[in-house]
Amino acid sequence: MKPNAPRWIVVVLWIIAVMDIVTGIEMFFFPSAWFFRLVPGVTETGPFNAHLVMDGGTFFLAVGIGLVAAALNPRRNAIAVVVAAVAGIMHSILHLYSHAAGLLSSHHMIVEVVGIYVPAIVLIAIAINLYSRSDETRPATARAA
Repeated sequence: MKPNAPRWIVVVLWIIAVMDIVTGIEMFFFPSAWFFRLVPGVTETGPFNAHLVMDGGTFFLAVGIGLVAAALNPRRNAIAVVVAAVAGIMHSILHLYSHAAGLLSSHHMIVEVVGIYVPAIVLIAIAINLYSRSDETRPATARAA
């Protein structure tokens, strides 16, 4: 693999990593504050369950830490970007389903677009970029040429 990734990839990975780590810390250490005050619309999802919120925080922390590894060496740790993209896709699907089923209102759609859908799409694009430019994804004859 080429040792360096475009600068924009590194910057975006750091931004999403910090967002996920901060979210994970908020959810794990301050579940009540996260649920009731920090994210608009969360209270629409059902009654507060500290354990469930803290569980979610552990996953955000893990994904964020994986993205830190990816930001430090994007090509070597591209699989962390794929894992984060899959998590983002699944999170997006859950929210889209919840809207379609009438479980969530559209009052906070901007928060969802910025905090859930855009990062998922960007991570997909980064994963495609990292793997499409990888020497390891091309046949050996193409690499030798």
